[in-house]
Amino acid sequence: MPVRQEVKGETPLLPKPMLAKKMARIPHGKGWWMEPKYDGWRVLAALRDHVVMWTRQGHFVTQVPYITAAIAEQFPAGTILDGEVVDLRTGRQWNRTQSILGSTRGNFEHHPTDGDPPLTYVVFDILCIAGQDVRSRPLRERRAILEEHCAALDSSTGDGVLALTSIQPPSDAGLDALLALGFEGVVCKDASSPYLCGSRRGGWGKIKPHHEVEAVCTGTYKAEPGSRYAPIVKGKPRPWAVGGICFCIEHDDGRVFNGRAAGMNDKVRADLHEHHEQFIGLIVELTHWGITDNGALRWPQIKRFRALADKAPASTASTNRA
Repeated sequence: MPVRQEVKGETPLLPKPMLAKKMARIPHGKGWWMEPKYDGWRVLAALRDHVVMWTRQGHFVTQVPYITAAIAEQFPAGTILDGEVVDLRTGRQWNRTQSILGSTRGNFEHHPTDGDPPLTYVVFDILCIAGQDVRSRPLRERRAILEEHCAALDSSTGDGVLALTSIQPPSDAGLDALLALGFEGVVCKDASSPYLCGSRRGGWGKIKPHHEVEAVCTGTYKAEPGSRYAPIVKGKPRPWAVGGICFCIEHDDGRVFNGRAAGMNDKVRADLHEHHEQFIGLIVELTHWGITDNGALRWPQIKRFRALADKAPASTASTNRA
């Protein structure tokens, strides 16, 4: 199977994932429950004579054969799962997941070692089991099916390459506790909701903190060869845009973090590629989902660059605004 190929539309075997809409506050009531929101890659998995995994964007995932082997061992043929591939072992949930699953050259496969442990597929829903479509059943029934087949799995501990997400009653205190543990937020779900492929109207809501911060642009990094920003032409990458920017931020407590960010439109990417020197030293406004213990920004995205006239003299201090 090719490492990366498009899934053309939705088919019975490759459905689109159900989506969560933004929520301003925690819902209350016995009909709701709350799950951690993981910082990884949303991935669906289907098991027939072999396991196929694909992302929300429609790309096949073949870099983690140990996860597909675990799915085949744990579930019967005719099963379709929904979950998140995450790094639960090193504390760098997004960066390391991105590094492994984003590697597409040379039919790359990740082979874990003691120093490079496996990723984990955290399962939170099931669409089909043993050939039976269960999407129309309420979430509480689908959860019961998962628990039956995952009885031997630890709940989101990272001890194995498969885990079943933990659930709890929704509460503000629970949200604060999960954020303190390093999760990027929570997903609240109506326990009576069916699984509606591709829809945000099915009773799922996400709540996560949103912050803005100012940093200094220190350079750019190249687009991945073979991506649409650096297509392969006559066997060589021909980049026309950057992969993103490098930035430096000094937090109010003195910690300094050097990171990367993207999220800009194609015009800005192309300008950065052609005139990167004009951006070095500019203040860049970033959005992010929180700051880790070592000062790293979670999922930094570029909001805008500041004009030179707006640039604060020699300032790299962060100003968080919730």
